[in-house]
Amino acid sequence: MGSRHPATRRLKRFGRGELSQPDNQEIVQHLLSGCVRCRRVTGRYLPPVVRAGRPGPAIDYTHAFSSARRELGRRQIAFAVEQGDAPGLLAELAAQSFDRQWLLITRDVRFQTWSVCERLLEASAEQGFEDPGRALELAELGAGVAAHLSLATYGAARVSDLSAWAWATLANAQRIRSDFRSAATGFARAEQLLGEGTGDPLERARVLLLKASLYGNQGKSREANRLLDEVVLLARQNGDSHLAGKALITQGFLCGVAGDEAEAIRRLTAGIEQIDGLAEPRLLVSARHNLILYLNESGRHEEALALLAVTRPLYAELGDRMNLVRLQWVEGKIALVRGELARAEELLVAVGQELVACELGYDAALLSLDLARIYARQGRGAEMRRLATEILPIFQSRDVQREVLAALIVFRQAAEMERVTLDLVQELGDYLKKCRETPGPRQRDPL
Repeated sequence: MGSRHPATRRLKRFGRGELSQPDNQEIVQHLLSGCVRCRRVTGRYLPPVVRAGRPGPAIDYTHAFSSARRELGRRQIAFAVEQGDAPGLLAELAAQSFDRQWLLITRDVRFQTWSVCERLLEASAEQGFEDPGRALELAELGAGVAAHLSLATYGAARVSDLSAWAWATLANAQRIRSDFRSAATGFARAEQLLGEGTGDPLERARVLLLKASLYGNQGKSREANRLLDEVVLLARQNGDSHLAGKALITQGFLCGVAGDEAEAIRRLTAGIEQIDGLAEPRLLVSARHNLILYLNESGRHEEALALLAVTRPLYAELGDRMNLVRLQWVEGKIALVRGELARAEELLVAVGQELVACELGYDAALLSLDLARIYARQGRGAEMRRLATEILPIFQSRDVQREVLAALIVFRQAAEMERVTLDLVQELGDYLKKCRETPGPRQRDPL
């Protein structure tokens, strides 16, 4: 259940005897580990050994601590068993329909454990942009399990913390699906639960990190960066450099979306230096992917190539479809700026087919503009006309802004008149980037 310092507020309540038995046992376990800092806090509230210069009554805590050790040992064994059971329970869930999964987690106590809840939330985060629908379902299940956790077993304050994280994960899954209204409601609920929790500043920081991404998608860059600055401060004050690095990476991503590539590079570089890539390999790959992209677009092509060379094995290790698409796309873009037009065309055509199959309309259009740059350089009017003709029906069959359709119609008309220039392609690309609400595989949202 973690080895972080208990929040000062909880330590004071422990010293005053205001916590539940499970919470008391957790604090005692931490104190027995030899934490001098926390003992100083609780010591101010425990009975003094010396009062007014005279020896006070001797207080023997031997029996109390022995009893606490026995109880903690029992609970550690129970939690180890719970953790061991979780993979099998999740496999059992996976074999059922979502409706059946919901019945199981709300009615069967076997599934109402801390470990099952954590694993569901971790699985939701893993799915993210790979399968947003499944990510949402997993987050809903995680929040459902959190609502049924035993307060006597885990402690009311700790359950509130985990419930807050469950709601934040659910809100983030809704954000990824562009359901911003539901996401905002979810984050509000998460912050309410944090107020009922332990007061751990790192729990608050984790929630704010995800909420900042919602603000970023809504175009509230100032609010997003304010939250991210707070996350960095809280993380550094509490010795969590990994969390601080995640916040910097998110700031870098938002800077890149806003077109500030120099600042994006600076923050991404700083964030990558602070995260634990072994703990979160997907985060490392997404951060490096964006850094490669911005280095390349800033004209720092050799640096982009060098970073791509050391990152390519990580894309392969993750092995999922969208990360491999991202790899091909960034390879195609680098080949394009290096003048390797045949290689760039081969890669980008393959990526385009994948994007159309995945119904990622905006990204299919952005990629088509990369192909248009190749055709414009080579004066291939027939291919340009075909490209412009193919792209419009894809968008007309999807829910996109009318302004985007209008821009693509202008592009098609220019192609028919053989008046497409590299400047026109660049302007259209910049416009489409500004119009999109959520990121796709070209840039990789780190969360």
